[in-house]
Amino acid sequence: MKRLYTLFLFSLFFSTLVSQTIPKKTPPTWVNSISPQIDDDFSANGAYDYLLLDFQDNISRQEQYAHYAVKVLNSEGIQEFSDISVSFDPSFQELIFHQIRITRNREKIDKLESSKINVFQRESNLQRALYDGSLTAVINLTDIRKGDVIEYAYTIKGFNPINKGHYSALLYQQYTAAVSKIYHRVITKKDRPLQYKLLDGAVAPKISQSDGLLDYNWEIEGTDYYQYDINVPYWLNLQKRVSVSTFKNWNDVVKLTLPLYDKKIGALKLPEELSKKQFKKEDKILKLIRFVQDDVRYLGFESGIGAYQPNHPKKVLNQRYGDCKDKSLLLVSLLRKENVAAFPFLVNTESRNALKELLPSHNLFNHCIVKFNHNGKSYFVDPTMTGQGGNLDNLSIPKYGFGLVIKSGNNDLTALPEYRVIPKLKVEETITTDSIGGSAVFLIKSTYSGSKADQMRDYFNSNSLEAINKEFVNYYSSLYPSIEASQPIRFSDNTRNGVNEFIIEEYYAINRFWQKDETTGLFKCETEPMVLESMLEYSKSPKRNTSYYLGEPYEFEQKTTVALPQYWNITSGDFEIEKNSFKYQKEIRNIGKTIEINHSYTLKTNQIPPEEVSDFLENHEKINNQISYQLTHPGGEATQVEATDSGLNWVSIIIALIVIGLGVFFSKKIYERYDPAPLSDSSYTQTQIGGWLVLPGIGLVLTPLVVIFQLAQNGYFDNAIWSVFHQAGYENATALTISVGFELVYNLCLLVFTVLLVILYFKKRTSLPKLIIIFYTLNVIMPLLELVLVFPLFPDGILGESDRSETYGQITRSFIGAAIWIPYFMVSERVKDTFKHTYTFDKTTA
Repeated sequence: MKRLYTLFLFSLFFSTLVSQTIPKKTPPTWVNSISPQIDDDFSANGAYDYLLLDFQDNISRQEQYAHYAVKVLNSEGIQEFSDISVSFDPSFQELIFHQIRITRNREKIDKLESSKINVFQRESNLQRALYDGSLTAVINLTDIRKGDVIEYAYTIKGFNPINKGHYSALLYQQYTAAVSKIYHRVITKKDRPLQYKLLDGAVAPKISQSDGLLDYNWEIEGTDYYQYDINVPYWLNLQKRVSVSTFKNWNDVVKLTLPLYDKKIGALKLPEELSKKQFKKEDKILKLIRFVQDDVRYLGFESGIGAYQPNHPKKVLNQRYGDCKDKSLLLVSLLRKENVAAFPFLVNTESRNALKELLPSHNLFNHCIVKFNHNGKSYFVDPTMTGQGGNLDNLSIPKYGFGLVIKSGNNDLTALPEYRVIPKLKVEETITTDSIGGSAVFLIKSTYSGSKADQMRDYFNSNSLEAINKEFVNYYSSLYPSIEASQPIRFSDNTRNGVNEFIIEEYYAINRFWQKDETTGLFKCETEPMVLESMLEYSKSPKRNTSYYLGEPYEFEQKTTVALPQYWNITSGDFEIEKNSFKYQKEIRNIGKTIEINHSYTLKTNQIPPEEVSDFLENHEKINNQISYQLTHPGGEATQVEATDSGLNWVSIIIALIVIGLGVFFSKKIYERYDPAPLSDSSYTQTQIGGWLVLPGIGLVLTPLVVIFQLAQNGYFDNAIWSVFHQAGYENATALTISVGFELVYNLCLLVFTVLLVILYFKKRTSLPKLIIIFYTLNVIMPLLELVLVFPLFPDGILGESDRSETYGQITRSFIGAAIWIPYFMVSERVKDTFKHTYTFDKTTA
C-alpha cells in the first residue's frame, strides 16, 4: 500500500500543468506541401478514415514534420480525434504547431488560432518506475461533427544529442487501417547517405539531390492495409515498411554507444558480507548478480541523453537505484573487478528475432542486460529481474532473440540461447476419502522450476500469506464449492541458488467431496488438473494466414492419487496425443483401493504455422474432453464401508494355501519323476549356460517376482474385491467374481510352476526344454481366454479402448516370445548340450 501511495503522489505531481508556451507558425520552407483528398469517401463503415499520413524528416536541420488528415464518421470517431496530443522531450526538442483545420461541407474552419494548447508532464511509464521527463501538448477541439475532416500539422525541432548526426526509422507503407495517402520524405547530406531496406513488399523511394542534399521520398496511394489474425506472435510484423538508417553496420552503432558505457570505475564499496568474505568465483558471481537484482531497486530518469547514457556505477551503488542501463553497467563493473569478462548487452523486448531484419541503429533497443563469460561459457543475465533463482547454469533469461554486445570491434548481433532452461511445473495431489458420500482431505504439493519458480517467488514476495491463502481457496472452490483450508499454505525456497525450485504445499478439507445426483441417485466425485486446464485455453481461429502464438515452451506433470474407502471396478482411460508442437498423456491406474490419474503436457514450440492451427485446436478440444475424471457409486447401503467389505478374505487365503500346497506337491513329483533322457550323445561334461540361453533365464527369474507383485496389487485377499461387481450392480456379477477366483488360482499355480522352472534351469535338467515350452504356450493362451471369455461379461462402456489395447499388446508380446523361444528350445544344439542332467545323475553326483 505504501508503494501504491507513493506512485499515486508521483502520478499527481507529474500530471500537473507545465508553464510552457507552444508557438504557432507556418511550416518550414523545406517542407513539401501535401494535400489530402477531402472528397475521397473510400470507407463506408468504421469510426473514422485516415485521409493522409504525411511525415517529412530533415536530418541536416534536425527537424521532423508531421501532417495528419482524418475524417470522423460517427460519435466514436469524434471521441477519438477531438483531442490532439503530441509528446516531446523539452531537454532537446521544441514543438511548433502549424495548422489545425476542420473541413465541413467544403468549408475550411481554422481552429489553430482559437484553440488553447495545454502542456502536461504525464509520465506514461510511471508504473514501470521510469521517468522520461517528456511533455505532452494537448488541444481540445470544440464543435466536432460527423463527417468533419480534422487536419493538423506540427514540427518537432531537435534530435537527441546522443545521435551525433545519425538517423534511423521504420517507415510504414501499410497500416492496420486503411489510409488514402501515405507520404514519407527523408532529407540528408550527401556525405551521409540513407541506407534503406524494403520489407514485405514495400516500394523503393524516389531519390533526388540538390545543394549537397539527398532527398528520399515515398508516396503511396490507395487504401491497402494489413489485417492481423488473432493470437499472432507479438514480434510478428508483416506490414509493408522500410527500414532506414545512416549507420553502415553494427560496428558504427557500437562506436557510438561504447563511450557512453566506458567509464573510469575506481573503487566500489560493496556491503561487508560481499567484500570481506572469501567465496569461490562462481559463488561470488552469483552473489553479485543477486545483489544488483534484489538490493538495487529499479528506477530510471531517462530524459534526453539519459535515455541512452547510464549513470556512473559509483552513483548507482550509493543511491541504490537505477534503470536497466545503470544496473547493467554496475553489474558489469562488479564482475570485471572479479576478472570476469562482462559487457553491456542491448536488446529489444518486443522484436525478438525480427531485430535481425532491420538495419543497424541504436534506436532499435529498449532494454539493457549483461553478457559475461565464465569457464569457457557465455551467460546472459537481466539485472532488473528481482527474485530470480538458479545457479549460473540454471539462470532463465527472457526470449529476447538477438542483442548487441557493447564491445570494441563487435560488428554483428548476437543470438541469445533459445531455451537454456525449460520452465516446469509438477503437481502432486492426494485426496483421501472417508466414505462414499462423505468428506475428503485434499493435499497438494506444487514444484515450480525455471522461470515459473521465479514468477511464484515474485508472487509470494509481493503478497501476504493471508491474501495468498484466500486466493488459492477461491481458485479451487470452482471445482469443490465446500473446500476449506485446514492449514496455512507452506512454501520452501531452499534451492534458489541451485536448481531453482519453488515448492508450495497446500492443505484443504472438502466437506462434500461426493455430490449426489438427485435424478439418478448416484454419488459422484470429480478431479481435474485445474492449472493445466487454464494453461490450455486457446482462442479459436480456424482460418488464418499467419502463425499462431502458443506461449513459451514448458513442461507440466500432475499426479492425482485418490484413496477410496472400498473397491469397485475402475474404468481405464489412458489417452495420448503427440504432434510436432506438443505432447499430452493421461494414464489411470488402479492399485488396491487407490486410483492414480497422471497427466503430462509438454509445449515444444512457441508458434505453429497457419495450416496446423485447425488440427492443434481440434486436438486440444479432445484433451479438454479427457482432462477431467469422474467416479460414480450407486450409494444406498454401500455408502458406508461395512465390516464385511474390509479386511482380509480368509476363504481366498485358505484357497491360496491349498493351491500352493498342491502345487509344491506336484512340482516335487515332476522334479523327481519326469526325467527324460538327454537329447545329446556327448558325455556328461559340465556345460555352462551361455549365449542366447541367458535371455530366457533372466525372464524366468523375474517372472515369480512379477506374479507376486500382481497378487499384492490386485487385492485378491481383500474382502471388497469379491463383492465389488455385485455392489456395482453388474448383470454378470457372479461370472465376473468367478473369473477373479480363476485368476487367483492361475497366478498361484504360475508362481509355483515358474519357481520349479527356475530350479530346473539352473540344475540344467533334461525336463526343462519341454516344460518351458508349456510355459510359453500358456503365456499366449491365457490373455486370449481373458479377451474372449471375460471381457464380454462387462457392461458396455465400462472397459475402454485402452484396456483392450493393453491386452492386445500382451498377446502380441507373448506370441512373439513363444515364436522365438519354442523353436529355439526344440532344435537348438546348445539346449541339447546344456540340459543333459537327469534326477538320477544329480543324486549320484551329490
